[in-house]
Amino acid sequence: MDGASRQRAEGAAADGQAEVALRESEARERAASAEAARLEAEAAVRRSEEQYRLLNRATNDVIWDWDLETNRVYWNGAVVQHFGCTPEELGDGPEGWYDRIHPEDRARVSEGIRAAIEGDRESWTDEYRFRKSDGSYAPFLDRGYIGRSASGAPTRMIGSMLDLTERHRAEAALRESELFHRQTLESIPGMVWATRPDGYCEFFSEQWVEFTGVPAERQFGDRWLEVLHPDDRERVFASWRAAVGGLAPYDLEYRIRWRDGGYQWFKVRGRPIRDASGRIVRWFGIAINIHDLKLAEQALRDADRRKDEFLAMLAHELRNPLAPVRTAVAMLRRVGTADPVQRRARDVIDRQVTHMVRLIDDLLDISRIARGRIQLRKARCDLVGIVRQTAEDYRANLEADGVALRVSAPDEPLWVEGDDTRLAQMLGNLLQNAGKFTDAGASGGGRVWVRVEAGPPGPGRDGGVFGQAVITVEDDGVGMDSGLLSRIFDPFSQADQGLARSKGGLGLGLALVKGLVELHGGTVAAHSEGPGRGSMFTLRLPLAAPVARDLSAASDGEEASRQGVRVLVIEDNHDAAESLEMLLTLSGYDVETAFDGPTGLTAARTRPPDVVLCDLGLPGGMDGYDVARAIRAEPSLAATRLVALSGYGQDEDRRRSREAGFDKHLVKPAEDTALMEALSAGRRELCSAASPLSR
Repeated sequence: MDGASRQRAEGAAADGQAEVALRESEARERAASAEAARLEAEAAVRRSEEQYRLLNRATNDVIWDWDLETNRVYWNGAVVQHFGCTPEELGDGPEGWYDRIHPEDRARVSEGIRAAIEGDRESWTDEYRFRKSDGSYAPFLDRGYIGRSASGAPTRMIGSMLDLTERHRAEAALRESELFHRQTLESIPGMVWATRPDGYCEFFSEQWVEFTGVPAERQFGDRWLEVLHPDDRERVFASWRAAVGGLAPYDLEYRIRWRDGGYQWFKVRGRPIRDASGRIVRWFGIAINIHDLKLAEQALRDADRRKDEFLAMLAHELRNPLAPVRTAVAMLRRVGTADPVQRRARDVIDRQVTHMVRLIDDLLDISRIARGRIQLRKARCDLVGIVRQTAEDYRANLEADGVALRVSAPDEPLWVEGDDTRLAQMLGNLLQNAGKFTDAGASGGGRVWVRVEAGPPGPGRDGGVFGQAVITVEDDGVGMDSGLLSRIFDPFSQADQGLARSKGGLGLGLALVKGLVELHGGTVAAHSEGPGRGSMFTLRLPLAAPVARDLSAASDGEEASRQGVRVLVIEDNHDAAESLEMLLTLSGYDVETAFDGPTGLTAARTRPPDVVLCDLGLPGGMDGYDVARAIRAEPSLAATRLVALSGYGQDEDRRRSREAGFDKHLVKPAEDTALMEALSAGRRELCSAASPLSR
């Protein structure tokens, strides 16, 4: 072999050796890399296993690991806490777990797991009852995740069991609380609602929904206004917005549409619910059905109106026949008689007519006071003068019954702000009551004392302190026991008079006194030491500041001449018209009579009168109001004075007569003096109740 060949051979051998060395080196590197990978994998497994162990130890939930290839199950230590047993006691297969599932749940759970494993699902979840070691069952939520091989075959299933006992207990408590509140709301005698702090309504009770027939969700927000009466909506919405804005409470009445389309009245009240800081968190309200109450109130108003109408009609029908009787008495007194029997009969008739008129007036007045309809015409009055005059007016009647009257009053005036007519009426009622229950007796007669004086300052009904005028009416009559004293000022309350009722009356006099004195800002009290020991009534009225006035210049003036004064009487009651014509003729008037409105109007146009006395309730389609309006429309009758003379004496009747053009309104039967005053007045006056006859 030549040198070149040998070199080539040696080179080839060297290359081969190098290639072998390279391959050996690469093999060693691969082996080292594989070893490193193996070691890393083992370390990763150890880390994973450590994390798994730590996770099992860190959680309170039961963790299970089911190797589907070996059919072995591993449990964490939480089974001791939740199941009351160790993992070993559960066993290393699924049978130990499966046997503890409630028999009613077992088939469902088994089928669910099988379907999840055999299907392509990644997880399985179910809730079931699991038996603990003490034999009790607890609810658990079980959730498992399925591991699969590259081919999709299930290899492993890892899951956790969450004990739901406390959650179920809380849910049960919540359901019980909700049931309690729902039953509470349903037991409330009204419809309940609630809103957000801004007023957005978000809850209605079943009562509300049942009443309106509208689902709750269709009334949320402010759509509840749609079930309100159209006439109430604007008012209610304004009140609600004011309440939400903190400007006013929400407490009002309005009408809500019933499911049948009608409306019923409700009283609705809303109140804010606040948190500890005072911030409103919601509004809570209730609507109470007051429809029956409203109907009852309306029925009472209707009944009250019918009662007023009945009383007015009754007064009219009773006064009409009394008018000619009183007129006849006035005629008998004017013509005079020397026969004492005739004088006595005339006076008996006069007293009984006066008594009847008083009963009618009392009945109407107590009704007005009860309704707050009575109006006082207050002015500065001298109470001393009123007491003296009223006492003298009643003296004759008391002395006729054998009762002596004594009056004690200061010489100087006591000024009060009051209605002089009503003040006289109060004292008159007390005097009449004293006379009624004070017997003449066998010892020569009973006694009544009237005293008026300035009393010490005392509290008024409005809480102020005033100087007082004190009127005392005392008698030595039958007296009162404590039972009667407690109710003596009640309407229709009377002392026992026996079956004979010889004293008469309706039991309204003292009730009127109480009502009238309170309207004057005063008080009245009754006192008696007992039966047979007399009674004492004390009126207290606030004094007015005295005013320096020169009353010495006052003069009654001279009575105007009645000769030539033409009077037209328009009255459909012939007895009343004719007796009035006779009385006025005897008094010097030139009198003409008509029995209906058209005839009276024709007579007035034909021969214009100075005064027209006209009844209001006239037949023939033309009542007294029509007559007055027709006369006021006649220029030739502009100076004629119109006086209404009627059995109707309510405030509404006086208002209507004033608006029709009457100058005066007298209530039948008019007293002679009031009648003559109305005829002789030289100027037009507004209808008033200034005299006892126009009350």
